[in-house]
Amino acid sequence: MDFCQLLREERQRAREAAQPKSPIIVETEKPTKDEVSSLWQDASLEVWTKRLKIDIEKFVKGSIPSVYYIPDWITKDEEDAILERVYAVSNKNDKWVNLKHRRLQMWGGEVKTPFNPEPLPQWLMQISHTLVDMGVFTEEMKPNHALINEYGVGNSIMPHQDGPAYFPLVAIISTGAECRVTFERHREADTLTELQPAIQNNDVRHFDFQLKRRSLLLFTGEAYTRYLHSIDNVEVGTRISLTIRHVISTSLD
Repeated sequence: MDFCQLLREERQRAREAAQPKSPIIVETEKPTKDEVSSLWQDASLEVWTKRLKIDIEKFVKGSIPSVYYIPDWITKDEEDAILERVYAVSNKNDKWVNLKHRRLQMWGGEVKTPFNPEPLPQWLMQISHTLVDMGVFTEEMKPNHALINEYGVGNSIMPHQDGPAYFPLVAIISTGAECRVTFERHREADTLTELQPAIQNNDVRHFDFQLKRRSLLLFTGEAYTRYLHSIDNVEVGTRISLTIRHVISTSLD
């Protein structure tokens, strides 16, 4: 028996016993990008500040009836928090829909017959409640749908009307970059004006202005029903807009 070898082995075991044991590392699967996105959507905007009720008539913009514009409606921190949640949705997620001159996300459900509403993400619900608190929307017609549009330099959306599927009131929050919005009278409105010459002198055929970053645009009434609106003139950066509305379920039945 080799006692020297046994002694060496015993000393080695003693040294190993005296050393702290390494922690046991349990490997866990990393969350997928879609799971991370879901966590972001369920998180509220911690930097969001409460808004008080406003007199909307103080924010009339231009001479078209029922167009309102509030510059600097959100803060830089609120803008950053919104963009963080928008881009938490990965480019490969089918929530992004690629169109010819822009891409978008749709929240609240697809607007079709029948309309099956889906809950808005927590942060969009937060904005929805704020628009109700301000007196812009009513509790009965509070926003239940949002389109998030991404416009790069040179991107645009052609003149269009939002149509009868929505309650005739639109709230658009601009982030990331500024652009130009244009209102132009619908051809059907021209026909109506010809039948009502008394109001012809007060009609505005075309009206445009710049939408600044962090601004809020609202339009309703004649601006919604008698005018088309379009977006262009994104010259620098990437614009993310939140178009927030109420889908009228009964109108789709």
